[in-house]
Amino acid sequence: MALGPALFLLVELLFRPELHLSDELLAAYPSASPALVRHALASTVWIAAWWFTEAIPIPATSLLPLVLFPALGLGESRDVARQYGHELMFLFIGGLLLAMAMERTGLHRRVALRIVRCFGSGRRALVLGFMVATATISMWISNTATTMLLLPVALAVLSTTEDDGERRVDEAFPVALLLGIAFAANIGGLGTPIGSPTNLIFQSVYQEKTGIEVSFVRWMGYGLPLVVVLLPLTWLYLVRGFRRGEGAEVVLPRFGPMTADQRWVTVVFFLTAIAWVTRGGFGELPGWGPRLAAHGVHLTDSTVAVTAALVLFLAPSKTTGRILDWRVAPRLPWGVLLLLGAGFAISQAFDTSGLTLWIGTQIEGFGSLDWNPTLLLLALLVTVVGVSIVITEFASNVASANILLPILFGVSMALGPERFPPDLLMVSAALACTTGFAMPAGTPPNALVFATERISILRFAGTGVAIDLLSLVLIVGMMMARHLLA
Repeated sequence: MALGPALFLLVELLFRPELHLSDELLAAYPSASPALVRHALASTVWIAAWWFTEAIPIPATSLLPLVLFPALGLGESRDVARQYGHELMFLFIGGLLLAMAMERTGLHRRVALRIVRCFGSGRRALVLGFMVATATISMWISNTATTMLLLPVALAVLSTTEDDGERRVDEAFPVALLLGIAFAANIGGLGTPIGSPTNLIFQSVYQEKTGIEVSFVRWMGYGLPLVVVLLPLTWLYLVRGFRRGEGAEVVLPRFGPMTADQRWVTVVFFLTAIAWVTRGGFGELPGWGPRLAAHGVHLTDSTVAVTAALVLFLAPSKTTGRILDWRVAPRLPWGVLLLLGAGFAISQAFDTSGLTLWIGTQIEGFGSLDWNPTLLLLALLVTVVGVSIVITEFASNVASANILLPILFGVSMALGPERFPPDLLMVSAALACTTGFAMPAGTPPNALVFATERISILRFAGTGVAIDLLSLVLIVGMMMARHLLA
């Protein structure tokens, strides 16, 4: 608890930055000054220390910018508070409410089991079926909720394969099935902007810094290929010791016909997904968003998400009156929303103070190294992804992204955005911050699976490190391929 204020005072007392700005940069950052750079860095160090150590609850730490930034001249109170009501907050809230409607009607369980059945009932096939179902659902609802949905089903499947009913630790099939669910939940979250909060942080920071909106489809262009490649490779690694066709047939539960509530949610979900995917357009073909903007109507992915939620608040239900009512409000992750708001506020403080520029000037020498430009970018990507994965194993992935993404934008600007595009560095970090596989406490899905007491800590960590390394290779490889083919 004392570490945060101590680091804050240390930076304030000892840090004396120099900020040499051209007339062009002064025009772009009129409020930048050495004193504000010092204040911004000291405040961020305090917030990061409490986030990473959880000295007080993470959502409580996320309120610090509302106190520190106005007190230190890093922005007026209303400007800082406005970041906690950022537009992307409502994309997240709308997506969560849509997910809650799926859970409330049982639609998510029906979808999951239908996907699992498509892959057969052998052990290798079951692991793949559960992983595909988990990843597919995790793209649209929270990773934690997805794991909580499929974990009881997986445990029921395991009970049918054990003759004596005893729980044994580190057996091949239980380890593969349970780790497959945890890892697939994390992997699936990479696929869409609402799959993981770190994706939304990237969208916000990148749009704020560059003025370029990252649409739903554009993010899927980054994340979905990684899901498609990483998921089957993870499955192959988990079942590598299985014999083909091993294990008895497993009978999965069946459902009757879809209820009226489930049909309502299905229609709203597909219409929402189609609206998200088609808003930005495809290449030279403009979507409905730009067409409406030409007539003065500006609708975003957040507008679509909130509209879908409102429709579900209006839709009738035979069991609960309405498919959604405000009794679901306590289940919304208000702490995560505060954490996102703090990240947006920190990003703004980096800019207004000039801290982004100062960070950039400190690493300009990296860009002057007498290396092949491609090798230089490769080395930087490996460093960014590696550091991001290590940090997120021990800290909140949202907190890690909040700290890293504004810094990486400054790195790109200092080294030259033509050689080191900011989207490559920032997307790499955002993806890596979701791929924490080695530590049971690294993500909630990991913790839930570890709590079944069927996997030892050494087996968990050993398997997770291998998938972490695989993730590093794939993220770096895909980002390099995008850069070379651009």
